[in-house]
Amino acid sequence: MKTDLDALLTALYVHLDDHVLPSREQPLKCGPNRLLTDAELVCVAVAQVLLRHNSERHWIRAAPTRIGHLVCPTFFGVGFLGSGAT
Repeated sequence: MKTDLDALLTALYVHLDDHVLPSREQPLKCGPNRLLTDAELVCVAVAQVLLRHNSERHWIRAAPTRIGHLVCPTFFGVGFLGSGAT
């Protein structure tokens, strides 16, 4: 199922990034730098629902092993979730 989920999330990301969500060329708002783009955030949320992780605590533990290879490395880094390599 991992391959099917990877393919689905990749296709969803490409569709969202290319056709649905606004372009990155628009000026960014003030505030801290983002860890994820809007398309990546939607894909993480979809993966959480499809993998049936209703608890945020359980999802934060499971996400790095289930979808960590699909998301930018800093998202599951030390500063954000308290685990991983520096």
